[in-house]
Amino acid sequence: MINVKTSFVKRHPYLTTIFIALTVCVLLVWLSGIALKVFTRHGQSYPVPDFTDMSLNEAQLLAKQHHMDIVVTDSVYIHYRPRGVVLRQHPKSGTMVKKHRHIFLAINTLMPRMVEMPDVEGYSLRQAITVLSAKNLHVGKLSYVSDIATNNVLKQKYNGEGIAAGVEIPSESYIDLTLGLSSSNTRTVIPQVTGYTFTEAKAALAEASLNTGAVHYDNTVTTYVDSLFARVYKQTPAVSQSVIWTLGLKVELWLTKNDKKIK
Repeated sequence: MINVKTSFVKRHPYLTTIFIALTVCVLLVWLSGIALKVFTRHGQSYPVPDFTDMSLNEAQLLAKQHHMDIVVTDSVYIHYRPRGVVLRQHPKSGTMVKKHRHIFLAINTLMPRMVEMPDVEGYSLRQAITVLSAKNLHVGKLSYVSDIATNNVLKQKYNGEGIAAGVEIPSESYIDLTLGLSSSNTRTVIPQVTGYTFTEAKAALAEASLNTGAVHYDNTVTTYVDSLFARVYKQTPAVSQSVIWTLGLKVELWLTKNDKKIK
């Protein structure tokens, strides 16, 4: 009896070779797919925890519990945040990732860069703002007392206490100023700060001899990083170039990350 399979192979050797090669290729692709799924833990992903405001040790412990790896990529200094805490992370919390994914963190440095306090007493407010900015310092609260000249700096303070020129303090600190107020010049206008970040708005208000009052963030701002990019969508009192206000007045601000709120 003739073996049909053997007869076909003998009569069509090239077709048989092609068939075997295709079969092997399909098998290899199938096996590779299985191996890839096992190697990459296909379908197994986990939400990234929120590491913000944690110490580095706390973040590392939590990451280990979630089978993730921490990598510190940046450190900055924010004077009003605790030293050593996590300021921002990537990927952000809630992002689905596989095990052993690297989570990149920026922390608030333990050792901030120090700068020498300049002497701005006797300067005008505008000059003082420029000098402080050159030292990476910011104008804080403005207080007014009777004097012969308006907006002449009478005293400089740090953390509520007078500070002498040459004393080293952390960069990005806020310096409170006591300013003169003459009886003939006690009024200012309210500038437009809608669309500004908090830092920009505070600087603009200071240049207008105004203080920043209460600050409100809407529900689009949930983290410190969000607050950096949030912009003013409402201010009270509203912008006014005709009605004049007392120097040192507090301007209340509302901020959002929703561009549709900003007119």
